[in-house]
Amino acid sequence: MALSKKKTIIIAASIVVLGVVVYFLWLRPAPVDNVSINSFGPTGQAQATFLTLAAQLQPIAFNASVLEDPRFLSLVDIKTAILPEASGRTDPFAPLAGVKSEQ
Repeated sequence: MALSKKKTIIIAASIVVLGVVVYFLWLRPAPVDNVSINSFGPTGQAQATFLTLAAQLQPIAFNASVLEDPRFLSLVDIKTAILPEASGRTDPFAPLAGVKSEQ
């Protein structure tokens, strides 16, 4: 079975295109990003202000010994009972029965 010249060229071109696609999708090494430290800096005045304020908050720490203090442990939870109430009308915006509406 002899292939025509046109079919041979199409098959060869398809193999080359397939090889290029395989290279770019699977075999090509991942690009290395050249990231400089300056690229992570604030881009505006608002971001610079936020980063300054956030840096001031980092040293804040919570002293957990407050939770072990006898005065804290002696606190009593005051619970208020919630009494069930009768439900209201099914449609609170409906006209009242027996009341004439003025128009």
